Amino acid sequence: MSLHDHSVDRACKGLPKEGQQAADPAVDTGRHHATGTPVGGPPQHSTTARTAASLPARPERVPRGPARSTSTATSSAGIRVVALSICLTFASVALLVWGPLRGLGPVRAVMPELAVAAALAVLSAAAILAPISFHHRGNTYQFNLGEVPLLLGLAFASPAALLAGRAVGQAVGLGVVRRQGPVKLAFNLATGVFTAALADTLYREIIGKHPAVGPVGWTAGAVALAVSALTSQVAVALVVRISGQRRQHSARFDFVTFGLLLVASIGLAFVVLDSAWTDPWAVLPLAVVGGLIVFAYRGYLRLSQRFGALEQLYDFGRTLGGPQVETGETTWEVLERVQSVMRASRAEVIFSDDWPYGQHAALRDGGRSATDGVLLDGSPLIAEVMVEGRASLQVRPSDQRTMPTHYLVLGEFREALVAPLANGERVFGALLALDRQEELHPFDEDDLRLFEALAAHAGTTLERARLVEELRLEAESKSHQALHDTLTGLPNRALFLERASAALAETGRAAVALLDLDRFKEVNDTLGHATGDKLLCEVAECLVRAAHGRATVARLGGDEFAVVVTDIIGPEEAIGIVRDLEAALMRPMSVEGITLAVRASAGVALAPEHGDNVATLLQRADIAMYLAKSKRTGIELYSPSQDQNMQRKLVLGGQLAQALGQHRGLHVAYQPIARLSTGEILRVEALARWDHPDLGQVPADEFIGVAAQMGLIGEITDFVLAEACAQAGRWRDSGMAIGVSVNLSGRDLTEDSIVAKVAARLAENRLEPGSLTLEVTETEVMADIGEASTVLSKLAQLGTRVAVDDYGTGYSSLAYLHRLPLTELKIDRSFITDMATDQSNAIIVRSSITMAHSLGLAVVAEGAEDELTCAVLADCGCDSVQGYYLSRPVTAEVLTAWLATKPRLHFSRDLPPPLRVISGQSRSPRSGREGLGRLGG
Repeated sequence: MSLHDHSVDRACKGLPKEGQQAADPAVDTGRHHATGTPVGGPPQHSTTARTAASLPARPERVPRGPARSTSTATSSAGIRVVALSICLTFASVALLVWGPLRGLGPVRAVMPELAVAAALAVLSAAAILAPISFHHRGNTYQFNLGEVPLLLGLAFASPAALLAGRAVGQAVGLGVVRRQGPVKLAFNLATGVFTAALADTLYREIIGKHPAVGPVGWTAGAVALAVSALTSQVAVALVVRISGQRRQHSARFDFVTFGLLLVASIGLAFVVLDSAWTDPWAVLPLAVVGGLIVFAYRGYLRLSQRFGALEQLYDFGRTLGGPQVETGETTWEVLERVQSVMRASRAEVIFSDDWPYGQHAALRDGGRSATDGVLLDGSPLIAEVMVEGRASLQVRPSDQRTMPTHYLVLGEFREALVAPLANGERVFGALLALDRQEELHPFDEDDLRLFEALAAHAGTTLERARLVEELRLEAESKSHQALHDTLTGLPNRALFLERASAALAETGRAAVALLDLDRFKEVNDTLGHATGDKLLCEVAECLVRAAHGRATVARLGGDEFAVVVTDIIGPEEAIGIVRDLEAALMRPMSVEGITLAVRASAGVALAPEHGDNVATLLQRADIAMYLAKSKRTGIELYSPSQDQNMQRKLVLGGQLAQALGQHRGLHVAYQPIARLSTGEILRVEALARWDHPDLGQVPADEFIGVAAQMGLIGEITDFVLAEACAQAGRWRDSGMAIGVSVNLSGRDLTEDSIVAKVAARLAENRLEPGSLTLEVTETEVMADIGEASTVLSKLAQLGTRVAVDDYGTGYSSLAYLHRLPLTELKIDRSFITDMATDQSNAIIVRSSITMAHSLGLAVVAEGAEDELTCAVLADCGCDSVQGYYLSRPVTAEVLTAWLATKPRLHFSRDLPPPLRVISGQSRSPRSGREGLGRLGG
């Protein structure tokens, strides 16, 4: 009695058959005398296989071809198995023709040799075709009565008759009935013949002249049968090894089972031999009784399996209906249960929400496999089940050598149970069980009804799993959206605070940096918010690439980004990383075909030096960042002095807004401008001044900067414009024809409303438009020359004069001036103050005056602080001057009283010899000095 094993079948899967390119990967036929391998059992699962429940609802449409194995490794394994079979056959022939079996007859002759060989062939075939199955821990084992005909052959047949009968019986049972492939059949026949020849050799050596029934005969028979079984086991193990396969169950259980069954089978064989030794015909009733016992046991086993399947079905519904099954593993859990309940070699499932494309998941001996984008319209089997919603049993005809093309999705199989997966009336897939592990017990109608019930449970479970998966993905998406910026995908403020806090708690040392894009508003205003959004995405990607592995980047809102660097050594490391980020941003970025240069200002705060929590570090990095913007340094490291300055700015910002609302503390001072050629007063420049009730007079540069940061600069412009125009109207009414100049900010140049405001102020005070000069800095004009040109042109059309202020501090180029409706150029005081002693400044001023005149522009020099400077400017051809030599900024009352005296600018026009060289003139000095007509010293 020997265990019937499927190891050879697994080892030989994929080896070529006749008329095929590749062997059927599903056919798992039995073989004789291969001990210890389970028919079923848990498959080895691939760790890289995807869960079908998580496959996309609409996969990429990639057709899938037939599943065939044509690998070089498989062909090589087949060649090695054939070579082993040839070696075993040659060894058998050698033992029979040239070895110790040559010419021997039977130990005891009871009938003609031909009849003995025929009887042995019948018994061998019957032993193969009537195996008995049993189950252990989910694995199915089969054993047969192969030792009985072998021992009878040792006792009653010659070696030649024994080998012939055994070969014929196995050829009929395995080749004709079971239709094994040529490679497997050749190996099984070679192994069976060789083990019989080896057993016969040992039997003859031990028994000598003793009878077969007796101590010596029993010993000889036991040794021969044991060696035969062990040799068969070794041959199977060798095939498994050379084919790259491995045993899939407990070796300990194999050994124990092998030993127990071998002892039982040898004992049974001796019972039959003893009966036949007395009367050969006694074998016939024993065979009948044995057949009845096998038939009854197999019937009992069939009923047991039915009952066990119902229990498994109940357990299937209970287990998969509970919460303990992981959603991501539901599909594989279902397939494992299908494989176990139906005792199938393969279990597969197909999902399809977008016919004819679907997802295919399969569980077989090779492990898990999942495929997206399977083309299903070439498989009528699947289409029929999904359309009709009815389960079916498909059986491949025994004479069919190759599979029809409409089974290409599933590959080749002997038999298949197919059932629809449905949720209510909607069919969303198909479940399949292919090839019963015990091929002598194929699927039948009872199995189909059981499979339908199983598929109903599976459909509910899989649909629930897909719903849970969708809800999980939706929850993850919402969680991601709650913690990430929707535009750039970067962490938002909440996630940044969480990660920065965790980093700070872990190391205690960290740096927090804030980066704010410079002049980003101009991109939105000029190119549109869509372009601005795309630029922000480009900036985000650039920062992430530059910070990879060194820092975490987040977007806090608008054009403000935050960076946290953990476990820093010192401020130099943190500033170096932020500098690298800024350098990466400075590379030109192309957005919708437009190349943009991005600049950013950054503030850095360190822990624990500047704070021990993220909120404090962010606040102080923000202070440093605003300082970097105001100083245009790019990067600033926080210091406590900055905090004091920022607190002052915050206080001033709030109080400035209050002062503008209540018109308290703010007033306008006026500084006159005189014509150099005549000394007459042309106009005055209106300048905002703030007398703080507690701090005294706040410097104009300070509160103007605060106003710009807080968005109050437009309100200051409105205040100065209204006050200046009203005062000019009063001077006109008193008979003083004095013009007035008012400064416009860069923000004013981006709003068409400034044109209406200027027109309204002129009309309210009945002023001539030419009496008002509007001054803009060249830096603010060049920020967006296109829009600035449009606004300035509209102001010029009103009749107002337009002047460029602080010329020389920005782009220092007159190339753009012809595009603007300018009437005047004001040279910055930084060039004027020391031009009498600095030859380079004098040259710059002279060349600027010459170019401005060539463009038809008048020139005003700011910062004329002494008489000598006025003389040099006059010698250079400058038109007008403004500075402390003439007057400091004064109130309207003081200036009105001074203007009533009809003052003029007085200065000596003679230059000392060194200054004649600087000015480029060579002339005799004029005698005499004109008196100084100045206001305010």
